[in-house]
Amino acid sequence: MGIPGAGGDAPVGEKKNPVFAAGLSLLFPGLGQVYNGETGKGILVLFLVLAGLLVMLIPGVAVWIFGMYDAWATARRMNEGTVPFREVRLLTIALFMVLWTVGVLALLTLAALAAFTAFTVAI
Repeated sequence: MGIPGAGGDAPVGEKKNPVFAAGLSLLFPGLGQVYNGETGKGILVLFLVLAGLLVMLIPGVAVWIFGMYDAWATARRMNEGTVPFREVRLLTIALFMVLWTVGVLALLTLAALAAFTAFTVAI
């Protein structure tokens, strides 16, 4: 809930919780960025984590860890006033969670197809 005309500054009493932001990114890659009001960055983190996990485990985990750190650091910077405070709407979170679910289902489907193909190759 922002104050109209307050610019990008955080209204008095409104703060982001850095630990909560990092926890959201731990459970759902990219959601910490969405919580911080950076929806585009959250979608990018989600896509990179899923692509990294599909191609090779280590890149996906590296991006996932970076996403947790970024969510935590951005929330801290918003609270310090060095980064403009951004509000987030419940609808944005809900739509991101739909995208997250579709992305995870696509990842699992592609992994299952790859495993099926690997085991059915004619020898």
